[in-house]
Amino acid sequence: MKAPGMLEGITLAIGASVAGGVLAALLPIVLSELTSARILISILGLGYLIYLLKRSNERTGRVVMIAFWLVASLTCMLLESSLLSTLLVQAALIWVVRSLYFQASVLPALLDLGLVALGLLASAWAILQTGSVITAIWCFFLTQSLFVLIPGFASTHDNARYFNPVEVDRFQSAHRVALDAVRKLSTIN
Repeated sequence: MKAPGMLEGITLAIGASVAGGVLAALLPIVLSELTSARILISILGLGYLIYLLKRSNERTGRVVMIAFWLVASLTCMLLESSLLSTLLVQAALIWVVRSLYFQASVLPALLDLGLVALGLLASAWAILQTGSVITAIWCFFLTQSLFVLIPGFASTHDNARYFNPVEVDRFQSAHRVALDAVRKLSTIN
């Protein structure tokens, strides 16, 4: 699968902004303003998490990551955590997923952490300057689209490092020997 690109991240930022704006307008009709803001942040976090997992070449641990997100988000809801706490938990989950699924080593993961922090700062600046939830969401996700530019992004989880054809040949050879031995044992009467 082709790695995510910058244009795809910008498109995602537009989609998240529009969806977030609609939810920000509709949720307060049914729920309190604080609860609707928590739910909005969690829904956007889940959407981005699913996007990242879908675009990753790594296939292991996806169910665990979704379960981890669910536990973290429900804990925030049940403990009635502050809006800032919920936002920081969702941002941390984004960073963990990108670090595990897209970054090849510790340094790119730390750069990714800085990018998440920069996105939070850009989002806070946007909401303070404009008062617009749509603009804040746009700024956060537009900043996150830059994660594809982090050095070491493309060489993530290169299976060639872990794949040794000699070991596979040894396994296949041993497997054939074992099958021959079982066959000989079953024909001796």
